[in-house]
Amino acid sequence: MDLALTDEQKVRKQEFYDTCKELEKKKPPSFLGFETIYEDEKCWEYNLHCAREFAKKGWLALGWPAEYGGKGDMMDRVLFAEARGYHNVPGVDIFGVQMLAPTLLQAASEEIKREFLPPIARGEVMWCELWSEPNAGSDLASLSTTAIRKGDEYVINGQKTWNTGAHKGDWGFGVFKTDPAARKHHNMTFILLDMKTPGITIRPIPYLDGHAPYCEVYFDDVHVPAKNIVGQEHEGWAVVNLLAGFERSGINEIMTMIRGLEDLVQFCNQTKRHGQPLAKNPLVRNRLAELACQLEAARALAYRVADLQNRNE
Repeated sequence: MDLALTDEQKVRKQEFYDTCKELEKKKPPSFLGFETIYEDEKCWEYNLHCAREFAKKGWLALGWPAEYGGKGDMMDRVLFAEARGYHNVPGVDIFGVQMLAPTLLQAASEEIKREFLPPIARGEVMWCELWSEPNAGSDLASLSTTAIRKGDEYVINGQKTWNTGAHKGDWGFGVFKTDPAARKHHNMTFILLDMKTPGITIRPIPYLDGHAPYCEVYFDDVHVPAKNIVGQEHEGWAVVNLLAGFERSGINEIMTMIRGLEDLVQFCNQTKRHGQPLAKNPLVRNRLAELACQLEAARALAYRVADLQNRNE
């Protein structure tokens, strides 16, 4: 792939950075990163404010087809994520915007796309992920929470755990066992559900310091419309794998580390040991160079992911 940006991309990149730089100035002191948006109400409101600002510019739908309100391509998404990571600003729902939306575009029915994509693009609906269970973490296909079809509904019973921000999510997406008699990997369905549906109980899991970004979610005869599935019934594993592909890249975290490296270089230039700046020490210089090379390699990999996605690979 060609890593050079076009003139148009350079202009958009600068706009992304300028906007995020301004939003960074409004960051509450308690905001320390991703998890804090689920721990502190001021951070949550800051997250929603950033989301509204990005939505006004159409940036929550970067890389979407035009017929669903999209603009730009996957490289624009990467450049936007770079700017957010460098300035450490939230506002892009990792579950709704980054994971679910591209999955819906590839796997959902037209009815589902028309219903769920616009609120995501407007920053109006926040999502959570309902995957892991007490006995089904790394082996998600061993899940036991059931969604049994009854007419035009599924009735869900069971428990999910380690659900990031479930107490803040308006909607959730998850996989549930819809055919208990079928073989593994062909017995589950990917379902969208309103987190305020009767029968859903959310219990935050507190850290030692009292903060609780993760939750347990219990389902007791939760009725969900059967139309709210993505992909084919009992073939939710294929959708899980599709969605997992959109979790890859992590360019915003890479840029957060690049910003940290810049701060570290400044520290080494300003801090002296034995009368000389640390930056004059060859061991320190070597280590800084090694970190810089690793981060640039990671950024190049993220660019490659975007290039592959632009070519539907």
